Amino acid sequence: MGSRLLLATALLLLLLLWTPAAEALMEPELCYVLDAILFLYGLVLTGLYCHLKFVSRRAARQAPSKEQKEEAIYTGLSGEEHEMYETLQLKQS
Repeated sequence: MGSRLLLATALLLLLLLWTPAAEALMEPELCYVLDAILFLYGLVLTGLYCHLKFVSRRAARQAPSKEQKEEAIYTGLSGEEHEMYETLQLKQS
């Protein structure tokens, strides 16, 4: 569907630009049409950005946090019982 919309927009722009160069420069309506297209483009991008933000927030709320996952990985491992360095025992020969 996105490619069809892109193709239709490209065809519309080509149709609008079909006029000779001098005639196109004298018609301010062409600028208004292009401004309207840019305005709609900005609205669509803003809508998609907001949708992406809301979807990512919803997914973040539903998924367990990264800290909880890391704690689950290291469960049972604690360094409190072990010394950081062991003492070396020198053998007397």
